[in-house]
Amino acid sequence: MVPHARFALPFAGLATALFLACAPAPLGAAGQFNHVSPAVEADLQATLAILERQRVQAILRHDIAAMRQLMDRQYYHVESRGRIRSKTELLTAFERDELRFRVYEIESSEIQVLDGGGAALVTGTFRSVLAGAAARPFRARYARLWVRQPDGWKNSFHQSTEIRPVQDNCDCS
Repeated sequence: MVPHARFALPFAGLATALFLACAPAPLGAAGQFNHVSPAVEADLQATLAILERQRVQAILRHDIAAMRQLMDRQYYHVESRGRIRSKTELLTAFERDELRFRVYEIESSEIQVLDGGGAALVTGTFRSVLAGAAARPFRARYARLWVRQPDGWKNSFHQSTEIRPVQDNCDCS
């Protein structure tokens, strides 16, 4: 088996799903895109903002049951250095205390409702500090995909990219 081949098909499927969720909805009978009304969109954004705050609190409290409830069965977590973890792998890391945060704060957030209200893309920046003596401050941009399911909204994808200071001492000739 090729290294990381087990991620290729599910991740490709998730990438396709994200692409399709971001594509315009099909035209309705009246020739209108299948968008939600501004009032419904505002309600969905408020609901997702609450879920985002619950996610942060679950991470800080190390509340694995709450994290499990918020995550989709097919959840994928792409870390800033490219490591991919499934829902089980991420929750196991929390259970083993391999991941414990002293600080985890959302600095900015934007919620875009997609697919006629069936999905949402949440993007923004966060800062964190892991617990432990060697912990260092970390800032990143993130993208999370939430999908509405029969039992409520579920976070199905998270990807972060570290924000590093610009290095002016580059010898880039």
